Amino acid sequence: MTPQSVIDFARGVINDAESATYRNSSATLLIYVNAGMKEVSSLRPDLFRAIGDVTCTPGAVEHLLTFPAAQNLVSVLSIHGGAALTEFDMSAMDRFNPGWRTDTAGDVEQWARLPSDPLRFFIYPKAPATPQTVDVVYTAVPLDLALTDSITEIPVSYEPALADYVIYRAESKDDEHSNTARATSHYQAFVAKIKGM
Repeated sequence: MTPQSVIDFARGVINDAESATYRNSSATLLIYVNAGMKEVSSLRPDLFRAIGDVTCTPGAVEHLLTFPAAQNLVSVLSIHGGAALTEFDMSAMDRFNPGWRTDTAGDVEQWARLPSDPLRFFIYPKAPATPQTVDVVYTAVPLDLALTDSITEIPVSYEPALADYVIYRAESKDDEHSNTARATSHYQAFVAKIKGM
C-alpha cells in the first residue's frame, strides 16, 4: 500500500479519476493521506509503537523522551541489556518514602510516568554516576510520506479506511461539488473501520 494507491482508491469513489480534469491535485490528496495517517495514530496509537533507548542523566530521577517523532511514553521496559523494570505509583511512593528522590543512586529498579506530561518519566533510584541506559516503548507520530512510499505502519487492510479519510477531506473542501452528508458519512466510516480493526 502506498499513498498513491490510497489516492487512486479515493479518486474512484469521488469520480475524480480523469487526470486531464482532476478536481483535486495529487499533492492535495497526499496532504490528506498524511493527515489521515496522523488521525489513525490518534485513534489507534498501538499501531505506531516504537522502541528506543534513553540514557539517564547521572544523579537525576526525572527523564524525558527526546525522539523527534515521540508522541507519548508507553512503558519503560528494562535497563538496556539488563534487568526488567517495574512501574510504581508516584503518589504512593511520595506517601511512604517522601525522600525517594534523594535516596542513594543505583541501578534503576522502577519507573513512574508523569500524568501531566506524556513524554516525561521518573526512575528509582536516581541514576548512578556511570551513565545507564533504559529501553522505552513509545508511540511515534507517523512521518509524512511521498506518493510512492510504502505505508508500513498499518496493515494493507486499512487502505479502504484511509481512502474514506481522503474522501471525507476532498468532499469537505470541494465548493463546487460539496456534499456535506457524504463527507460526514465517509469520516464516520473511517473512524468505525479504524476503531473496529
